[in-house]
Amino acid sequence: MTFTKIKEKLLVLGEALVLAGITIVAVLPVSCKITEQGIKIISGDYVPPVLNSFAVNDEKTVTLEFSESVEITGYVVSRVTDDLFFSQEHSDTIDLSPAIERASGVYSSVGCSILYEDNTVKFVLDEQMEIGEEYELYAQVQDSVGNTLTLAVPFTGFNSRVPQLMITEIQTESVSSQNKAEKTSGTYRNEYVELLVLKSGNLAGLELCSGYDGETKKYKFPAIDVTAGEIIVVHMRNRGNGCISEETDDLSLATSSYTSAEVRDLWTDIETTTLGNKTDIIIVRNLADSRLLDAVMYRASNIEAWTKTMIDYSQLLDEAAIYASGDIENAFITDSLTATKTLHRTDAATCRQQIMEGILPADPVPSSGELWTIAEPSPGTL
Repeated sequence: MTFTKIKEKLLVLGEALVLAGITIVAVLPVSCKITEQGIKIISGDYVPPVLNSFAVNDEKTVTLEFSESVEITGYVVSRVTDDLFFSQEHSDTIDLSPAIERASGVYSSVGCSILYEDNTVKFVLDEQMEIGEEYELYAQVQDSVGNTLTLAVPFTGFNSRVPQLMITEIQTESVSSQNKAEKTSGTYRNEYVELLVLKSGNLAGLELCSGYDGETKKYKFPAIDVTAGEIIVVHMRNRGNGCISEETDDLSLATSSYTSAEVRDLWTDIETTTLGNKTDIIIVRNLADSRLLDAVMYRASNIEAWTKTMIDYSQLLDEAAIYASGDIENAFITDSLTATKTLHRTDAATCRQQIMEGILPADPVPSSGELWTIAEPSPGTL
């Protein structure tokens, strides 16, 4: 091989090595700085910290867990005041808008101290949270090399009086037609979930979720005191007249179908289809600690596997001690269910009688597919 050929091959090899080096540098977390001798490549960390979890622990404490050890360089904890929080006002002067003033802590700020432990940061408030009150934490976080993360986390005041609830009846499908009375009043028979209060408390921070709908259509209960033995009907679709949530002691406000002046009727703001007609997992969850208060699993006999969202809920049931497990085989079979029938828990009336006699139920009350049946709708009567 001639010298010219060898030179050409060395040049090609050199070009390949340069290109490879550029590619490696492009995908590695490196930086460079200019020195007297030229550009020097140095390694670096340019990934900001990640907030892995957030929890309201008690009346005065909220906890944030990050992907790495961090320092809080600035923060504000504020109560959410709707007229300020949603304000679109601005100023042509140097004055701040009401919304920005609230975010900066001018309005409704709550003093607190910070405790660090490994990757966890605790904010300890100077005063107890109010049950059901809306709060928001604004903070700037910095890791050991200066990467920052700015976050705004909304949360609800800690509920130290969580009630015990049991799902007792489910209308899984709305009735498309109206009878004569409904046409006159402009009302409809829509989906609903009936619940029995087994232990008194406050509904703040509780959620009603459906595996069919996912988290986007979950219902958040208002901060209402409820009493053992009380029946609540959560109407899962807001359609027609008379859809009025009864958040006070007046239980005669709601006048839509499937309502009663003897029970508390609550409404979601959803106007479209909710709940799986014949297959679903419905849960009642405490947002503060993700604990399940109750759950119901049902399916058509030809459905042999949960959907992805339902799988997530079934895994929660594996840990909740409500069903033997979240396996689909433990679900109630709904083949004979129609739009004019509902799912009923067969021991609901017995449970209510026991708690009225002062007999404390298990927490949570165990369930199974054998405890459910299909019958005529009877919201509020168990």
